[in-house]
Amino acid sequence: MRLREFGGLTGPYLEPKNDGDATSVMMLLHGWGANGNDLVDLTQPFAIRFPKMAFFLPNGPESCKMNPAGREWFDIEDRTYGPDQAAPVINNSITSLLLALELEASSLVLVGFSQGGMMGLHCGLRMYPTPAAIISFSGALLRHNDLQELPKLSYPPVQLVHGTDDQVVAFKLMAEAVSSLQPLGVKVSTVERPGLGHGIDADGLSASMDFLNAYVPN
Repeated sequence: MRLREFGGLTGPYLEPKNDGDATSVMMLLHGWGANGNDLVDLTQPFAIRFPKMAFFLPNGPESCKMNPAGREWFDIEDRTYGPDQAAPVINNSITSLLLALELEASSLVLVGFSQGGMMGLHCGLRMYPTPAAIISFSGALLRHNDLQELPKLSYPPVQLVHGTDDQVVAFKLMAEAVSSLQPLGVKVSTVERPGLGHGIDADGLSASMDFLNAYVPN
């Protein structure tokens, strides 16, 4: 693992486990008040299942107001306009990352936890060409009305993973996201984790890897 910078965002970067050229890349977006290092452990099981996949875990662009040692993608109080302000930063990083690895958008997987899951959905659903897939752990779909106005013929497949006892991002938001995405033709699947709070457990992680098998070569 080493630190790399792509399009203005810096964070841990891991080469493919097979030491060859990457045929796919996963960008993992951390939660509010954390940083890229917070999700490094998630890369290990993914790397075993997908040995040709590289991983980039950028740090959010702003210091977290409640935790100066951590980062944030947008002000947690501004769920209306915050994602729009953060999106160009993430999109620029994606463009730079794909260019550096000589990969197409169809080789990109966006994975996020909490606020990172919100941004993964926000950016990935609006990307064209579309990424291979989006996985949101304990996230939420903050805005969807504008998606109906986008001249898109297709959307990336989406998986939503959420604990039923989440006290930070309400579990009910997963069902609300599904009801907003399905009418648009988005192929969305859900994973309910009974008794889980605001976090990622082994069963949810395993389900996400099974989900990716259909969309990413291993």
